[in-house]
Amino acid sequence: MIRMLLGIFRGALNANTGSLLEQFTAPLLDAHRLRLAAQNDRERLAAEKQIASLEAARDIALAEQSDRWSATRLGRLLIVVPFGVWWTAVFAVSILNPLFGWTLTIDDIPPRFWDIATILIPAVILGDAGALVARRWAR
Repeated sequence: MIRMLLGIFRGALNANTGSLLEQFTAPLLDAHRLRLAAQNDRERLAAEKQIASLEAARDIALAEQSDRWSATRLGRLLIVVPFGVWWTAVFAVSILNPLFGWTLTIDDIPPRFWDIATILIPAVILGDAGALVARRWAR
């Protein structure tokens, strides 16, 4: 399990920026061709919107990949993963206690950490959403 997590982390750190640019090249070229072939303003504006979206997704993905210690990656590792483990423990205990008659308990997270998490977890999710959009447009 730990080897798998380390492998995922190592793969994320060793991502190749050149291949990322290649993923955006074809969709951007297609979008530019659509803009040039547009018959009316509506088609041209739709193509320009697609071009802007692709360029924004590319910029987000490049910024994320070029910075190994970006806020999104650190947030994912230091905030989201521990909260995910905590939630998993809460659900596991709530399932296992009635089944086996156990009285296991999971301590609550201190209120100050909850305050921080309500800001940082959505920020990390938005960063991941930007990377997801970048990958989706790259297809």
